[in-house]
Amino acid sequence: MTKLEFALWALVLALFGAGIGLAVFRPWQHAVALTLSGSPSTRLVSPSVGSKCPDIVVHKAEQPHTFPRSAWVHASDGVNVRAAPSSSATRLTTLAAGTALAIQAEQSNPDGTTWYRIHLSDGRDSWLSGQFTTNYPISLASTDSLKIWLPDGYQFRTVASGTAEARYDGAPLALLYVQSGARDQAPVQPAVPAALPRPATWVEHSTEQTLVGDLPATDHVFGITLAGGCPALVHQVRITTTTLYYDFLFLLDEPSSSIVGQLLDSARVQ
Repeated sequence: MTKLEFALWALVLALFGAGIGLAVFRPWQHAVALTLSGSPSTRLVSPSVGSKCPDIVVHKAEQPHTFPRSAWVHASDGVNVRAAPSSSATRLTTLAAGTALAIQAEQSNPDGTTWYRIHLSDGRDSWLSGQFTTNYPISLASTDSLKIWLPDGYQFRTVASGTAEARYDGAPLALLYVQSGARDQAPVQPAVPAALPRPATWVEHSTEQTLVGDLPATDHVFGITLAGGCPALVHQVRITTTTLYYDFLFLLDEPSSSIVGQLLDSARVQ
C-alpha cells in the first residue's frame, strides 16, 4: 500500500468514526443495526385483557412524548453529542451507554433522522441522534459472555449451563432468553424454553436479514399464543462470532415495538 493510499484510508476511517454514533471496531464487540416489524410508537406496556394476560415486556411505562422528558443512551459504544442537529456538526462530547438525559426539544430533518436537544453540564445547548436513546429507564445486566442494557428491573438468572433468562422480579414470564456456546456446537434450531408453546404452533410473521457489526444475522418474528389465549410475539435471533454462538429469544406483547433493536444495539458479546 502506498503512502497516498494509506492516507486516503485513514481519512475514510476518520470520517466514518465522526458519524452520528461512535464507530469503534473491536473484534469482541459488535454493534447492531436492525429494522424490525412493528410501530416504533407502540407503548412497551400493553393493557392486559381483563387482567388475564401478563404484561410481558416492561413494568414501567415509556416516558410521555412531551418536553422536557427523560431518555437514556442505549448504544453500546455511546453516542456523539454535537453543536447542531447534524452528523457533520462539531462533536462536543461523547455520552456512554446508560447515561440519563433530559430532552428539551426535538427536530426532525428532511433525511428522516430525529435529533434531541439537551443541555451539557456547562450549560451549552447540544444535540444527539434520537436513534441511540430509549424513553424507558435501562440498567446493565450480564451473563458470563454477554452485557446488555435491559429495561429497569430486569436481571439475568442462569437456568442451565450456557443458558440464562432476563426476568422482572416476580414476573411469570421472561423478556429474553439467551443460550450460548462454542460455535462448532451450535444446534440447528435454537432451544425453546418450556414456558413457551411448541414451535409447531408458532405463526411466522416476518424474516429480516440484519447485520451485527459486520456479521450477518436473521431476525425471525413469530406470533404465538400463551396459556389462557394471550397473544405474544417471539423474536428469534442468532448471532455468531468467530468462536461463539448466541441464540436470543425475545418475548413481547403484541404488537411488536422497537425494543428488540434497542436491546441488541446495547449488547456487547465476546
